[in-house]
Amino acid sequence: MDNVAVVVLDTLRYDEFTRAFDWLPGRRFTSAFSPSHWTVPVHAALFTGRYASEVGVHSRAPALDCMEPTLAERLSAAGYRTRAFTANPQLRRYDGWERGFDEVVGYASLDAYHPDSFDWGTCFEESTATGYRRYLDALWQCLRADCDTARSLREGYDLFTRSPADGGAPAVRDRLRATDFGDREFCFLNLMEAHTPYYPPNPSDEPVVVVAADAFTESPIDLDRARNAYRRSVTALSETYREIFTELRDSFDYVITCSDHGELFGEHGMVNHSFGLYPELTRVPLVVSGPGLEGRENRVVSLLDVHRTVADLAGIEGAGRGQNLLDDPQPVDRLVEYHGPLPFHDAQFERRDAPLDELDRRRSPLWGFVAADGSYAYETHTDGFGTVGEFDGDPRSRLRALRSDLEPRPVGDGEESLSDPVRERLEDLGYA
Repeated sequence: MDNVAVVVLDTLRYDEFTRAFDWLPGRRFTSAFSPSHWTVPVHAALFTGRYASEVGVHSRAPALDCMEPTLAERLSAAGYRTRAFTANPQLRRYDGWERGFDEVVGYASLDAYHPDSFDWGTCFEESTATGYRRYLDALWQCLRADCDTARSLREGYDLFTRSPADGGAPAVRDRLRATDFGDREFCFLNLMEAHTPYYPPNPSDEPVVVVAADAFTESPIDLDRARNAYRRSVTALSETYREIFTELRDSFDYVITCSDHGELFGEHGMVNHSFGLYPELTRVPLVVSGPGLEGRENRVVSLLDVHRTVADLAGIEGAGRGQNLLDDPQPVDRLVEYHGPLPFHDAQFERRDAPLDELDRRRSPLWGFVAADGSYAYETHTDGFGTVGEFDGDPRSRLRALRSDLEPRPVGDGEESLSDPVRERLEDLGYA
């Protein structure tokens, strides 16, 4: 059976990917679409092969507690060693996202790859102390622990002084180099260099933080500066990912590289990726690298297809709506979905002094779809309906038909309280 890795380059726009990642070998899917506009529902689709609403995941119910087994659970049951290295706190703060993984390493623990090191990240996540007491408590536990104290103190210092805008790629690279992969391995990575705050590689440059509320403030952000910082961050991500990809190819037969969603820089009067189903958010890069894979595939595919592709490569039973990307996938209409703002946005709008009525307008769900021929139609909160390309017949009718085939799982408001370490990381990323 094949070793398979899936890498999500979080928040990477398709156009910036084509500019900065021309070195990446494999089969490129030029008409790949995401099933949603932000991290949590997209990863629900990646992990289950179903639309997020079908498994009960959305902005107010972000836990992955569906009855269906996840991809990692299926792989683990088939004898695979499953690992996840993620710099994204959204995939650590909610219940269920660790299901099926033998090893899950979050942002604060990515550097602690030496077996004799103290795990600062886990210590912070489990601590009940607050403020400076949390750091003193962690230091005391490190000094008492059965670990290489000198090494651990150096790593702790590096963690405390790490830029909050560090997207985790260098630490993931080093952890991969220190990991002994065997046969029947599955590895999932999420890298955050392209996510706000955009941190250009020049240390003298201040990171640029762009949040959803910025689209509605009276003092708009400098879009040129933000886009330039984002572009430079993507370039830095490409350089580090080249090294990560080299490490992966040494141990994995197939590497699937994608983004979960894009980013807006003034298009449609918006910034960030929190609101809407605009094509700049839902068209994503997708490349499958492996033996004999090359060229460009222009047929419409979805990130739903990643689940089926991994299952087939691993020789396990697949499920969900996807197709195998390497087995002549047939173009079909695919839904995209939006289910309102995140719980953090209320406080964010107040902090930025943005009008709350603009936030209220965006609480209603939106739906869209990419047609088999690549045309795109989507609902909006402002203009009612948007289209890209030509449609035979009424796209609204096709959208209604697609939705009629959907059986959303009803769930309540599952918002949870935040631990101090997670809240701090979310604040660094412009969420909380």
